[in-house]
Amino acid sequence: MKLTKWIITGLLMSSLCLTTSQVSNAETNNSIHNESIYDLYVDRYFNKLGTNDYNVNPKDPNAFAGGDFLGVMEKMAHIKDMGFTTISIGPVFATESYDGKRILNFDELEKQFGTPEEFNELLDKSHEQDLKIMVEFPLNNYSENHTWATDNKKSNWILSKENGQTHLDLTNPEVQQALTETIVNFAETYKIDGIKLSELDGAPTSFINDLIAAVKEIRDPMYVIALEESEADFDIEYSEKLMLGFRDTFKNTDRPSESISLANENNLLMVDHLLAERITYHSALENMFPPTRIKMAIGTILTLPGVPYMTYGTEIAMNGQNAQDSHQIMNFRVDEELIEYLKDMASIRTKSETMRTGKMKLLENKDGYAVYKRYSNEETFIVIINNTSETKRIDISSEEIGEDKELRGLFESDTVRASDDGSYRLVLDREIAEVYQVKEDKGLNSAYIAAMIIAYLLFMLFLIIVWKKGKQRRMDEENK
Repeated sequence: MKLTKWIITGLLMSSLCLTTSQVSNAETNNSIHNESIYDLYVDRYFNKLGTNDYNVNPKDPNAFAGGDFLGVMEKMAHIKDMGFTTISIGPVFATESYDGKRILNFDELEKQFGTPEEFNELLDKSHEQDLKIMVEFPLNNYSENHTWATDNKKSNWILSKENGQTHLDLTNPEVQQALTETIVNFAETYKIDGIKLSELDGAPTSFINDLIAAVKEIRDPMYVIALEESEADFDIEYSEKLMLGFRDTFKNTDRPSESISLANENNLLMVDHLLAERITYHSALENMFPPTRIKMAIGTILTLPGVPYMTYGTEIAMNGQNAQDSHQIMNFRVDEELIEYLKDMASIRTKSETMRTGKMKLLENKDGYAVYKRYSNEETFIVIINNTSETKRIDISSEEIGEDKELRGLFESDTVRASDDGSYRLVLDREIAEVYQVKEDKGLNSAYIAAMIIAYLLFMLFLIIVWKKGKQRRMDEENK
């Protein structure tokens, strides 16, 4: 009766939307803590136009594949449907490499990605859909043919040229001024919503802070992040230890899960990124089923304080140990069950301010089994992550839940009330993440009963239609 379960879950999720007292969208509060980020390379996402394909070879993992700005726009609904609020794209300037990082000229957009008009169209469309666009901006390691590297007047800007790359002296005040003006001019010209800085090595923290301050003067919001550890004043912190911790926790069951304890509201939450091995790669090494591993990992990240950050292709369990493998062309023949799970879990975060920015109390956390409370003055959730190989049970006291309450499971569709001793017993099967909403105990769950009745009526209607069609088919065959 999977159909029945889907209908009931859908109705209960709708009920969450109606009953959550603090419902808001990211646009109502320009804080990065209200965002969830989906990261991609333009070239690897979707090729909408063939007219901007120059020397494209999709079979060569090191060549351009043809993705463009209008391709990202074409597939924007896919990103929004999964619940993400911000799209992070790689560098967009004239470049020698598909990832945009071998930059040639900051004064031009990469023609294989599209025109300035098409980039503006992408930005306008994203804002119509309440999505934000963040653009990566490397501070160093451009092409050896970059306009600055070929300008004799700027020879004192260059530290070295190795392996086809130009390495700038980021302590040089002229370099710092040029980079600041370049980024500020770009952000003023195009109404982007954020910058992801990269290639920070050698950049003084004071320079990065001045750069962040200059960019934030342009508009609000203007998020600035980095996927490198730094003491600079980024809007959110990246921790390599935390990212590796999540990856190691969820690549298999019964794994140490200290990463859940370490996460806080100031962290980017992720299991991999475009310069790291995919979680699919590690789960495959463990002989585990990647979609289930991804469910457990992303389901957890979406219920923790912090900012969720997911790499494109995770929703199709894209594999890869190195760039050639993990920077594949996006295949939109997705795993519908995994996509639906991501949608449902993200919808809880989107609709509930408590799930985004509320407090957290860890109730239990050992070897993949974690139970924690997300709460505010308005609402309370109990989250159970059973990333183990067996069914788990926990009894939560009324001191944590409150008197005369009931816990409504938003995915498994069960309702739990207090036992005679006042505790709430929660039992969850292996490899499942569940979110319970704490509500006043009003006796029989009318919403659940109504959902059951509707589900069975729809199922009976389906059987009647099938029976009638079968009968008509037999009559038609007899009359031939």
